[in-house]
Amino acid sequence: MLRLIALTLLAWPLCLGANRLSDSQSPYLLQHADNPVDWYPWGPEAFERAEAENKLVFISIGYSTCHWCHVMNRESFSDEEIAAYLNDNYICIKIDREERPDIDSVYMNFVQNLTGTGGWPLNVWLTPDKKPFFGGTYFPPQDDPRRGRGFLQICKDINGFWQNDPDGLLSRSESIVSTLNAKDGAQTSEADTTAISIDRIADAISAHLFAFDEDNKGFGRGEKFPSANTLSFLLRSAATTQLHPEDRETARRIGLETLDAIITGGIRDHLGGGFHRYTVDAGWKLPHFEKMLYDQAMLANALIDAWQLTGEDRYKQAATETLDYVSRDLRDQRGGFYSAEDAESLDPENPSRKREGAYYLWTHQDFERLFPNEAQRAFLIQYFGVKKAGNAPYGNFPREIFEGYNTLRILVSTSTPEQQEWLQDGLAILKSERATRARPHLDDKVITSWNGLAISAFARAGLVFERPDYTQVASDAAQFILQELYDENSQTLYRLFRQNTSPVTGFAEDYAFLVEGLLDLYEATADHRWIQKANTLQDAQDAKFADQEEGGYYLFESTEDIVFNRSKRPSDSALPSPSSVAAKNLARLSQLYDSEIRLKQAETAIAAFGADLQRSGSNFPTLREAILYVARKPLQIVIAGDPESDSVKTMLSEVNRRLLPARMLIYADQADGQAFLGEHLEFIQTARSYDNQATVFVCENFVCQMPTEDQKVLAQQLDAKR
Repeated sequence: MLRLIALTLLAWPLCLGANRLSDSQSPYLLQHADNPVDWYPWGPEAFERAEAENKLVFISIGYSTCHWCHVMNRESFSDEEIAAYLNDNYICIKIDREERPDIDSVYMNFVQNLTGTGGWPLNVWLTPDKKPFFGGTYFPPQDDPRRGRGFLQICKDINGFWQNDPDGLLSRSESIVSTLNAKDGAQTSEADTTAISIDRIADAISAHLFAFDEDNKGFGRGEKFPSANTLSFLLRSAATTQLHPEDRETARRIGLETLDAIITGGIRDHLGGGFHRYTVDAGWKLPHFEKMLYDQAMLANALIDAWQLTGEDRYKQAATETLDYVSRDLRDQRGGFYSAEDAESLDPENPSRKREGAYYLWTHQDFERLFPNEAQRAFLIQYFGVKKAGNAPYGNFPREIFEGYNTLRILVSTSTPEQQEWLQDGLAILKSERATRARPHLDDKVITSWNGLAISAFARAGLVFERPDYTQVASDAAQFILQELYDENSQTLYRLFRQNTSPVTGFAEDYAFLVEGLLDLYEATADHRWIQKANTLQDAQDAKFADQEEGGYYLFESTEDIVFNRSKRPSDSALPSPSSVAAKNLARLSQLYDSEIRLKQAETAIAAFGADLQRSGSNFPTLREAILYVARKPLQIVIAGDPESDSVKTMLSEVNRRLLPARMLIYADQADGQAFLGEHLEFIQTARSYDNQATVFVCENFVCQMPTEDQKVLAQQLDAKR
């Protein structure tokens, strides 16, 4: 019966022109500040009023670049009739999922258990004490035979239930919360130290092969997400010598074939760099056009892995174009990285309305107009797969939306110098033409965790590709986060910055992802202060989020703000699991501090989800990657010498052109950094370079081979580890 119910919303009479969201820092909440709906932000005021007036609460969760959030905003939340009903009968709350991932995660879990699906906008009805009883995602404004029950009618049905049988709804909501909390407790994985085994890597490779789409590449048969964490896991597995050669070759093949499909497909922005969020088809052709910072960062890291594994320039080019896009279009002048660009923008053919993909799509007529040279035009049309009817595949959308429009994707290669010249000229012309169009909306909030991912990508690219400009971008971002979003006195990170620091404190992912970024930044800069800061933040994460009894990390701190139990998420979603990233961080810190305590923490964080690792072959790629740091002797590469010297840079180049999973790069810089590390690592104290020549020590578990100043000898030592 409750499945016929849906979103509700209420607030008292509206002020002139704006509701309670107008002072928010969230771009998403500001998009709703002029709605006729009297939205509240999440907080005690809304629930106190709901309690006082005995009204239900309607919450709607989304983010500023969410396409279906925009649609529901236009259709329902901007509609005077619907708004009036909500304002008369509900207390309505708008939530930015990127600002409050804790609230989003618990109510998303509820909706997924209720309906079997999830997504945004996420619309949930609560009792005044925050307990949910019904929810869903997008609803059309009115009953529609094609799209389902209408939002307004659902709101009326729900309110009718509340008026006629409030005790029944209260009882149902109480039962739902109790059931989900009990289910969450029952699903807690048994600790299993046998999970810390290379066998868990091989299991996952076999499972990914089973799910691999041999025709289109990627995993599954429907819409395709890039799954960058899975790709990095596969590529690093391919470089893991302890695995069987057949498993390594399988991991290499399916990982690289998927990356090739991504970098040639419509999911990639071939003009401006970067990648869209996913494709609605199985063949990587038609994307959902929003561009997220975290996708850029994680795909750049996967592409760096691919270049180190193969030496193929196409991966390096795709990585640098992606990072150049982020640095150019998603970077605040003070150093932080913005969150996303929208899928919609003003339609060049009808500037009064927005259309999905308007900034990125092309017609056959565009090519006829822009390329009068028939030979060049014919080649570019073939190269990008442009068709008069449009090249969008049939999929989960009305065909007419993209009728006549084309995404750019690479279908052929350039085989002659003339074709290469045509291509470069064509790219320049298309870029110039696109620059005349209105850009999509930019979500300019700076999220700590996503910035941690970007810091990692820029630091690694700076080191591997020998790009000091990338390293500087990473350093600037880290300094911005630590200056604007970190309170040193309380060792507290804050979630986001936009104009000012948000009062929302950070979550486990904010700490874990930033720690990883700082450790990568140490390797790119040889500045030991990044290690110190990473270790301090790890202490803070332990204090705030660690499950001291079972291991792993809760997603958020204990709070009365949420009625559900805290959860630990070992599986990756669009973002990696905070517990899994923390396990890697702890293993790395254990080597830098020679700390058995840190190593034990890493092992416990993995073992906490041991039963999950045994049961689920293709899940948990980041957690499985963490196994590489603790299931075998750690590989340390110690470079003695001035990090700015040419000889050190030469040796670094030799190291970084190889993919060596879970290797640690440690600098004996003959200065403060070496003195700091020497307090914890005895053998570092005596690592010296002579005659201004870098000396490299290749070690396993701090047992080192003969030091060398010879690049060729170093190459032989490293190749023996591949």
